Amino acid sequence: MDNLKKRIWTNKLSVGNEDIDNEHKKLLGIFDDLVEFIENEKGREEFAEILSKMTDYSLNHFKNEEEYMKKMSYPKFAKHKNYHKDYIYKVAMYNANLLSINPPDPKEIIEFLEKWWTNHILSHDISFERYKNEFQPDLLY
Repeated sequence: MDNLKKRIWTNKLSVGNEDIDNEHKKLLGIFDDLVEFIENEKGREEFAEILSKMTDYSLNHFKNEEEYMKKMSYPKFAKHKNYHKDYIYKVAMYNANLLSINPPDPKEIIEFLEKWWTNHILSHDISFERYKNEFQPDLLY
């Protein structure tokens, strides 16, 4: 991966909900931690810490999103939750393989995160916020 760089939040990534956007900004911060890890060639302990943050914060964020979608009776809730499960599984495998003979490549994780989060925010998260704005504009996060 030649274009290793931190990601700067832009309004292009906004779903139009300040609370969700703030959580996504924190997730981008973890992405940036991983970029910094690679640039500075830090050790396995720092790598494990970043993977743990990635897991912990994502679980919290997904829980919040799922409760929000339930409140609005989002019709694509089950499908959206499955996207979250797929992500959790993938990140759990990165964590599980950290101490193996073939630990995960941080650059592979960067590629996964960049593709997954960009697609997830711009396709799936924005969809439930649009649904809310159309059918339940007064619902709070």
